[in-house]
Amino acid sequence: MLRTLSEVQTLDLELDAMAAEREQTPPELIDARSRQQALLADLEQRRLELEALRKRLSANELELASLQERRKSAAASALRASSAKEASQFQNQELQLATRLQELEDDTMPLLEEQETRQAGVAELEALLAALRPEVEALEADEQARLAALDQRAQTLRQQRDRLASAIQPVLLKQYEHVRRARRGVGVVPVNGGTCGGCNVRLPIFVVQKVRKGQGVTRCPSCGRLLWSPPE
Repeated sequence: MLRTLSEVQTLDLELDAMAAEREQTPPELIDARSRQQALLADLEQRRLELEALRKRLSANELELASLQERRKSAAASALRASSAKEASQFQNQELQLATRLQELEDDTMPLLEEQETRQAGVAELEALLAALRPEVEALEADEQARLAALDQRAQTLRQQRDRLASAIQPVLLKQYEHVRRARRGVGVVPVNGGTCGGCNVRLPIFVVQKVRKGQGVTRCPSCGRLLWSPPE
């Protein structure tokens, strides 16, 4: 019974190792994902900045169009003025509008140049992402294949484990599983030359004799693991 339990534990340990391996994402995939996320974050930020710039340019263009219309209106009104004083007022208004137009045009030109630069930056990031995408997709496909293979192997081992475990008394199996959880995955160990195969503590003679005779279930007085005696 304890020998079968030891075989169950061998499978449990292999399943534990496979579960740990499943959680270990390949470094090259981690690196590729990190680079992709960094590029995406940078691209999102640059797109937001470009959109803010476009809104500013749009506002400037609307104001320029409005100022130009008002300037034309002021010039036309100056020509239709009924007096020199009235004509002078419209001319002053036209001059003020012309000054504001020039200021706004001076302000808009650098924004147009900045927009062109930012658009180029966005395009460059989009190209980098496009170039990186096949690498990430290939690595992701490899990872899915790796996980699928591990899951398939784990399923086979679990079925083997369950078949072996079905031959063990439920009380003993429960006791083993409890000790295994408390002792880093190892619940049953062999007696090696009078010492515990788990903690290496020398066992009392009567404990060793009891284990070798197979007289019930014996636990190590030190670590509490279940003891069994392999065939000589």
